[in-house]
Amino acid sequence: MNARKNVIRAAAALALGTGLGTAYALQRTFVRRWQASADELTNAGLSMPANLLHHFVITDDGGRIHVVEAGRGPAIVLVHGVTLSVGVWARQFRDLSGTHRVVALDLRGHGQSIGGSGGYSFERLADDLVTVLERLEVTGAVVVGHSMGGMVVQLAALRRREALHRHVAGLVLLATDAGPAIPGPVGRPVGVATTRVAWGAARFAERRGKGLSFGSDDLATWATRACFGAHPRATDVELARSISTTVTPRAMAELLGPLLDFDVRAELSEIDFPTLVVVGTRDVITPARRSRDVAARILGARLEVLPGCGHLVMLERPTALDALLEGFSAELSA
Repeated sequence: MNARKNVIRAAAALALGTGLGTAYALQRTFVRRWQASADELTNAGLSMPANLLHHFVITDDGGRIHVVEAGRGPAIVLVHGVTLSVGVWARQFRDLSGTHRVVALDLRGHGQSIGGSGGYSFERLADDLVTVLERLEVTGAVVVGHSMGGMVVQLAALRRREALHRHVAGLVLLATDAGPAIPGPVGRPVGVATTRVAWGAARFAERRGKGLSFGSDDLATWATRACFGAHPRATDVELARSISTTVTPRAMAELLGPLLDFDVRAELSEIDFPTLVVVGTRDVITPARRSRDVAARILGARLEVLPGCGHLVMLERPTALDALLEGFSAELSA
């Protein structure tokens, strides 16, 4: 009897091991489909142009904001989402800087920007945006805010309206939201618990001298892939994954609470800038229904929905996005 049990256990263990090995091999096969080399990124037009001008703007709390720009003409200012950086706009710099002054900034704690004593609240990020516009003497700009960057742009339009009007002609809210990530009564306790965990992870990472990590490259690739629509290019997934490692753990921990709790829906009717709202139908991070609600609440806002597109519109649909930005800029100039 014992011998029979041992045989059954051995067979079960072998089957489990075989299943796990097969599953691991399959996931490695899928992950390799979304990996790309540095040369492949360059060939895909995902390296930043060589003629970029770099600025480092010092904020009133001692922070340092990295800004890049290229080109001349009507200004288009690009504000990225959480865990990203100016590099995510590579295609926009290449496609638009021939006819526009294209400006992008690394939000504090991302890319080459560092935070100051004021921390990482969305209000602080909105102040940084206004400071950059002032120091670079930007006027008549279209400001594009993607995901968390779109939340920062909304807050700037509400809290720093007069200052923003001196520099900005219109807003583009790209794959973003105006309400809490988890609606309803469970949202706040979940947000509090998640923020506590994030702070613990941030302190652990800082003690080890590590940056933001998903635990493994495979997990980071899967998490990045989830931000795309049906058929992403490997180079686009790899670029977004590689950029995500540059955000500091402390910045991520401090931004997580504002990200989960953000809610300006009741104030959106006060935004008095011409506004274009853009979203993809396959966006699982900020679903299209959220953008429809944002557009409905802002007086005169126009909504553009891109079929099959995921969250990273600037990478997935650069031609469509660039055409929308150029057209919107031309309308405002006229």
